[in-house]
Amino acid sequence: MALLSIASLISFFSEEKKSIRKGENHYQSDHVESLSYQQAVLRGEVHASMKKKVYKVTIYLHEQHEIKSTGCEYPRGAFKCSHAAALFIHGIHNLSRTDVECQWRKRKLNTSLSAQAVAEMFPSPKKYTALGRKPVQVDRAQLFTSLCWLLSPEPPAFNELPIPTIEDIIFSEEFLQTRGLQQQLDCLAQQFRILEEDILKISRITVGQHDNPAWHLARRGRLTASNFGSVLKAKRVTPSLLKGLLGECDLSRVKAVQWGVNNEEEAIKAFTLKTGKTVKETGIWFHSSDILGASPDRIVDHETALEAKCPYTERNLIIDQAVQSSATFCLDKSDSGMAVEYVLKKEHDVAVLKIERDESWAANIPLLTQFYFNYIFPKIVAGEL
Repeated sequence: MALLSIASLISFFSEEKKSIRKGENHYQSDHVESLSYQQAVLRGEVHASMKKKVYKVTIYLHEQHEIKSTGCEYPRGAFKCSHAAALFIHGIHNLSRTDVECQWRKRKLNTSLSAQAVAEMFPSPKKYTALGRKPVQVDRAQLFTSLCWLLSPEPPAFNELPIPTIEDIIFSEEFLQTRGLQQQLDCLAQQFRILEEDILKISRITVGQHDNPAWHLARRGRLTASNFGSVLKAKRVTPSLLKGLLGECDLSRVKAVQWGVNNEEEAIKAFTLKTGKTVKETGIWFHSSDILGASPDRIVDHETALEAKCPYTERNLIIDQAVQSSATFCLDKSDSGMAVEYVLKKEHDVAVLKIERDESWAANIPLLTQFYFNYIFPKIVAGEL
């Protein structure tokens, strides 16, 4: 005969019938982890419904084994919670009047890997097929052709430049036998000599710039105009500055860079329509030191460099709006109007600004050259190019 009665359960939880229903669910779901009965007190542990949490539950009984009060670690445990109902229902099914004080704990499930078969521990992978259909002879022929191409040795790099590359210099026998930084700098300066006819030839060979491998080869390891501003404005030489100068930063995904590249051709077309001038593609132009170089977007009338600028931040503004709203915009407005003429082109303004040659800027060339020898070249020799 059961020690605990259903009538006692219903009487105590008469105002919390919802707890009885939830308690039955706990019991049927095997959430009761342990049960002990001692001196008219039921103690146990009940697993929560949704969380990996176990609550300690206590039920105090009268002498007639009716429920006097309950307690639970659950935040609402003082209000006749479902965990207490579950523990009492478990006691109804597991305690009898002939039982002495006892203790019960749920047996843990055996989760040892030793009980699993090898096939369960290491299931065989699904059969892989590269094609959604059965291969034919043409597929096999293409496969062998592709593998042959992949396994063939790389062709030697063809250097059509009239000057040695940085790698050619630092791996030359003469340079490798040189010891000491100053001696290496002297060796580099000696091999860095470039003639004016070679400068002109390189500018022709490297036409196409980004799309021309010779252009990348020529500027590799040298200091180019796109980085002059970073060097001259730098208050101190930081690792991030040198990393950018050595070409380790990929800017091709920067939105402002993408915008400039995608709209450069349109800007040049707008320039030719506005001015009627002839423009010509060009490559990289080296300084006589062979260390510094610049790649203009175009050459105008064989004597002027053309730079096309397409500001990303002001892409949706006309020039007047950009001048008024953007403090960092590159143009100013004078008393007589804009300092440059402009026309409307496909909902964008085109401004043509002639910048005269600044002879005083030549004072920066020794600074850039010295920076190269002091900071960039040692990094290249150390293998960081």
